[in-house]
Amino acid sequence: MKNSVIKIFSILILFFIKLTSFCQPISIPKACKLMQGDNLEWASPIFNDADWSIKQLGQSWAAADNKPNVYAWYRIKVVVPLSFKESAEKNNGVKLSLGKIDDIDQTFFNGRLVGETGSFPPNYIGKWDVERHYIINPKDVNWGNENVIAVRIFSPDFGGIGMYAGPYTIEPIGWPDFVTLSESIVATSNNGFFTKIKFDKKTNFVFEGAVKYWIKNKTNTILFSETKEIKLLNNLEGSKEISFTNFEPTSEDFFTIGYEILDNNSNITIKKEQYYLANNNIEIPVASDVQALVKDKAPNAYIPSFFSNQQFNGYLGKRMLQNLQQRLLQVDEYGLCGTYLSKPGIHPWAGEHIGKYLETACNVWKNTHNPQLKMQMDRIMYKLINSQSSDGYLGTYTPDDYWTSWDVWSHKYNLHGLLAYYKTFGYKPALEACKKMGYLMCKTFGNKENQKNIITAGEHKGMAATSILDAMIELYKYTNDKKYLNFCYYILDAWEQNNGPKIISNILSTGNVAKVGNGKAYEMISNFVGLIKLYRITGDMKLLKPVLLAWQNIVDKKLYITGTTSSWEYFQEDEVLPAAEKDHMGEGCVTTTWLQLNQNLYEIFGDVKYYNQIEKSIYNHLLAAENPETGCVSYYTPLMSKKPYTCYITCCQSSVPRGISLIPNFAFGKINNIPTLLNYEPATFAEENYITTINKTLNLNINVQSSFPESGNINITVNTSLSAKFPLAFFVPSWCKNYRAIVNGNIYKGKPNEYLQINRIWKMGDKVVINFDMPVVVIEGGKSYPNQIAFKRGPQVLAFDDSFNKNIGLDSAQILFNTNLIKSKIALPKQWVGKQIFEATLTNNKIINLVPFADASQTGGEVKVWLPISINKIKTK
Repeated sequence: MKNSVIKIFSILILFFIKLTSFCQPISIPKACKLMQGDNLEWASPIFNDADWSIKQLGQSWAAADNKPNVYAWYRIKVVVPLSFKESAEKNNGVKLSLGKIDDIDQTFFNGRLVGETGSFPPNYIGKWDVERHYIINPKDVNWGNENVIAVRIFSPDFGGIGMYAGPYTIEPIGWPDFVTLSESIVATSNNGFFTKIKFDKKTNFVFEGAVKYWIKNKTNTILFSETKEIKLLNNLEGSKEISFTNFEPTSEDFFTIGYEILDNNSNITIKKEQYYLANNNIEIPVASDVQALVKDKAPNAYIPSFFSNQQFNGYLGKRMLQNLQQRLLQVDEYGLCGTYLSKPGIHPWAGEHIGKYLETACNVWKNTHNPQLKMQMDRIMYKLINSQSSDGYLGTYTPDDYWTSWDVWSHKYNLHGLLAYYKTFGYKPALEACKKMGYLMCKTFGNKENQKNIITAGEHKGMAATSILDAMIELYKYTNDKKYLNFCYYILDAWEQNNGPKIISNILSTGNVAKVGNGKAYEMISNFVGLIKLYRITGDMKLLKPVLLAWQNIVDKKLYITGTTSSWEYFQEDEVLPAAEKDHMGEGCVTTTWLQLNQNLYEIFGDVKYYNQIEKSIYNHLLAAENPETGCVSYYTPLMSKKPYTCYITCCQSSVPRGISLIPNFAFGKINNIPTLLNYEPATFAEENYITTINKTLNLNINVQSSFPESGNINITVNTSLSAKFPLAFFVPSWCKNYRAIVNGNIYKGKPNEYLQINRIWKMGDKVVINFDMPVVVIEGGKSYPNQIAFKRGPQVLAFDDSFNKNIGLDSAQILFNTNLIKSKIALPKQWVGKQIFEATLTNNKIINLVPFADASQTGGEVKVWLPISINKIKTK
């Protein structure tokens, strides 16, 4: 998935939307021919493409050999109506619209080059997010007969390429090509509003017409209408604005605003409708707690503490606060909602962002109860559910493109977001919106006559669409409606179709995730998350093995030392882990979804091997992907260059904050009913109404004082509402040494990768003093970085940031250092988030400074994790 740039022009609550105007076009057939390779003879209209594969426009694809720098050609046949000829000759052309193409193209019409967007190698300039509109000379058109469109494309990627998004139309040039329209909706007092439409004329073109304007309520009843004339007659009238009468609602707050522009000199019209929320102060009350109606049949070893019973005060607390203040509260609301209020969406996958935001915001609110966040999410949720169609459709596509590309994918995230809202606040309309979406999925997709095949409704061999499995399981849990569970099993059957990704059979036969589907990491792991959730709700053991095989293969062969995976968004060959910016490594969506997979496995088994992966991801790649100073996010977060932070909305800019919002799941909870401390950062945790093994009920409070992850010196105060004997457990990290806990003079020693249980009579004010060493570990660079090393201290991978290493070159050299790196003499910048910086001395007596990779580059420094340093004189414990 490419970075989807969403720009918003807003002043207060005034929405300004640039229109791309359409007259009465004809649609280009979506069935076309495709051939990978490059030959200019393929542009000829008489070329025989009978042996080419058939492909549908509006879908991306991956190169067959998974190698970058891909050339390919499309050939599309279309009949241009003779009725277009007069208008085309009058206005000097026919307009061909080919939507967005990854990455660059040259387009030929009947063998003649009509346009090019981007630049082919060797002077490559990418233009993957630009809509293509080309003008065809009327003399080159075979009027009333077949014409051939040939599109030559190139992409440096090997996946997600091609003609991936429309519109695909052909039409005569008309007045919309000479007049640009823009609109704004202006809020007034008493929740009133009025609409302004601005006409900007590009040439001497004369335009005379009228604008019909209307306002409808949710039942499509017209509440107000008005018609105004518009004239642009000469050069002095190059711009004109029409304002319609102010409208003040009496009781309703959500409306459809529409207009139609009529031309006195042609039959070309423009019609547009959009939703509008007149009341921006929506407040949804918090209802009683919501409980799942269907309980898991598989065992749950670990249950996290309620988010509201946790307060973080240290490094993680700071990063979580920054996630709230710098990311969520600064979110571009229209960037989230606009694609639903005014369709089609700005990008095929633009619909996913609002659901991700709602799920993230719910998690953060449960931990903070921030009132500003509550008001923001209420408003956004309300806009979303009110934009739902009566049949349950809640996507960003127009009807002719329903259930293509990323449409099911967006519904998945709307299910997640609205279910999270319902579970958090008990707001039943959010659940009803989910039930309508779920019913529509069950009605639309399946094996019955007139139902669609879900595999052909999404990208990456259907894995994007079938990943709705996860959300449908959650819907089943909170409705107890068996049709949603049956739909989940339909997805499993669809996986194994001839054109399916064969998620279960391929991982069972190969044990290699790169051999599953097309190897696309984000979508595949999303499906495995759904599969493990289906196991949890059903207890069906045959669903467990494929997930465990995939997990083991990723950990053994596909995982970076920072707890992420994927390059170019795909799983690579075993132990091939390139880490430069050009390698597009560590997609933020992949990091978060990998975290979710480990979360589910840890909750099922309570096995520390899953927690180790959670800890690795959080303290390294997840936090590294969000700049704590600005809230901006890096889509890919390389280990070997400056982090490319951006602040506009993309899939990863929505996913990374979502991952950070999950952190309270992994700090304190119960493992097999034993209260267990998993993280040693300064924090306070409460466990209310805890029932001990001897059936005593008490309230438990754990207060942690420390400077972790700077040091392993921890002071814990245990407060209980009554004295009672019960075990407390403490996670002993895999990387620590010499772990010991002291309670009232009694010493308890812990072993790495285990839980230390202390079973005693606990009373108010008991103290636990924990100490452990955090040695530096040297990690070798493997296949991708031979003869290079990286350093890890405690849970954190360290990085060379050139902001703290001015004029220091990193040629191959030997390094001498103590078993623990010493604190650097360099002071961190005042605004820097994080407190750690270490130094080591090279044999040429130069000092290098290292900071945690999660903190590096927040001021724009170039980063290196893999260092060309010899280790033959390094001694470690």
